[in-house]
Amino acid sequence: MNRLINKLILTAIILLTPGAPLQAQVSPFTRADTLRGSDGPGRSWWEVTFYDLHVTIDPEKAEIEGWNRITYRVLAGAAEMQIDLQVPLEVDSIVQDGRAVEYRRDGNALFVQLRAGQAAGQIIQVTV
Repeated sequence: MNRLINKLILTAIILLTPGAPLQAQVSPFTRADTLRGSDGPGRSWWEVTFYDLHVTIDPEKAEIEGWNRITYRVLAGAAEMQIDLQVPLEVDSIVQDGRAVEYRRDGNALFVQLRAGQAAGQIIQVTV
């Protein structure tokens, strides 16, 4: 009987004592997590078919410079495209059909206002 009581007391102490390792694993869920992890309206209407990536790396300056032409297939019509960056890169322009397009940034996500209508089945490019 004493053994059972000791186990119950030990279990209660473990469950009721906040432990640092358990607290360290908990992190707040952020808007960036939502943008990166969900297939929202800016991502669900298109799929990438090809990334044409051109970069120059300067190790002495710790810089990367270049551009990426994204070829995509339109799955459904839309006017805004979400492009996710995995790191906080500086973007100086986004171009479609040879002309700059407007975009806004939300953390590491870019929301691009596309120039032309996006009809289902089309293959289109945008350069970042």
